[in-house]
Amino acid sequence: MAARNPVAAANTIVCVCLLLATAIALGDGLQQLAQGGPADADNAHRFLAGVYIGWAPLFAWAAATIRRQGVLVYFLAVPIFLGGVGRLVSFGQYGIPSPEGVFLASALLEFILSIVIVWAHSTALRSRRALATS
Repeated sequence: MAARNPVAAANTIVCVCLLLATAIALGDGLQQLAQGGPADADNAHRFLAGVYIGWAPLFAWAAATIRRQGVLVYFLAVPIFLGGVGRLVSFGQYGIPSPEGVFLASALLEFILSIVIVWAHSTALRSRRALATS
């Protein structure tokens, strides 16, 4: 089925990635909201926790309506990628927190998710255009 319908396959990939992003945003946001941060940065941690939690429904909505989505999906991939960059900057400045494997996997997942979202969505849009012109 996937080989016959590249749009459906690519849309499914984008949906799964956006739902993973939803889980990451919700999980990290709730954790940061509960834990906060150091006293001099607590308000920034909790503010950004609210932003992450606020993005979660947007990621989920885009996944649910993927067939109608265009450029929005690319805009959603950007903060995921930048989150990975932020983790790498933090690792370079302060070292990798323990458990190291979890934090390295988180950074890797953010890079992979954003790249796969852009690739799969581009594939879906190209296939949609090709089907529309044929």
